Amino acid sequence: MLNEKSFITNDGIRIAYYDTEKGKQPVLAIPGIGSTAILWEEVAKLFATDYRFIVIDPRNQGHSQRTFKGQRISRHAADLAELITKLNLKNIIAIGNSMGAANIWAYVSLLGYDRLHAIIDLDQPPKMIRDSSWEYGFKDLTWQNYPDYLKADLGNGIYAHINDEMFKEAKIEAQKYPYNAEENYLCRIDHAEQDWRDVLIDLKIPMLVLAGQKSPFFDYHFAFAMERLNVIISAKVIKDCGHLIQAEQPLSMHKEVMNFLKNI
Repeated sequence: MLNEKSFITNDGIRIAYYDTEKGKQPVLAIPGIGSTAILWEEVAKLFATDYRFIVIDPRNQGHSQRTFKGQRISRHAADLAELITKLNLKNIIAIGNSMGAANIWAYVSLLGYDRLHAIIDLDQPPKMIRDSSWEYGFKDLTWQNYPDYLKADLGNGIYAHINDEMFKEAKIEAQKYPYNAEENYLCRIDHAEQDWRDVLIDLKIPMLVLAGQKSPFFDYHFAFAMERLNVIISAKVIKDCGHLIQAEQPLSMHKEVMNFLKNI
């Protein structure tokens, strides 16, 4: 159902993406750092009934090219922009898990809203480093232990059981297209030091924040703190779910997103 394609960015990197090619309004999905399109297969089937579903493998992840170039959120946003332009996507429902949400906020910061209809954030607060202005950071990350804390093995964030077939496919893919966290470390640093609250305070299109109740990375109360930043932001908590909401609870995710879209 998801047909693999690719394009070459303006800095010469091959980016893989997957596209149902059917349906009118596009849903554009962006995995988090280290993750890939394959873990979106179940939720893609649900959305494909009503939407065109597109998911990208970010640079250095999945089937996309490995490179030392562009290990920053702004370059990831540029990759999104090039894909959107290539496919001439409009009225996009952009869904980002983890760092994928940050890529969307960076896109908005740089290019605005013209091609976007709504944003869905899957388990990603606007700020990763906890300090006096923001208490919902990534695990125990503070300015005192940044960036060395990010060198640790931080786990995959999964709490709930993932579809056996999809999980098996993901393991096979990981062996064939291994992700090297050390070689993509600068991207993790760049992601961690961002603060997107200015973008969210000024947000002009509706955004839904879905937090995993059992996420090992974030306290789910961050979603309600984001809701308080802007009346156009709404928040829900997905029960019995970790960080990879699209893979762990695809039915609950789809239900919440569809309810959100019906009311905007």
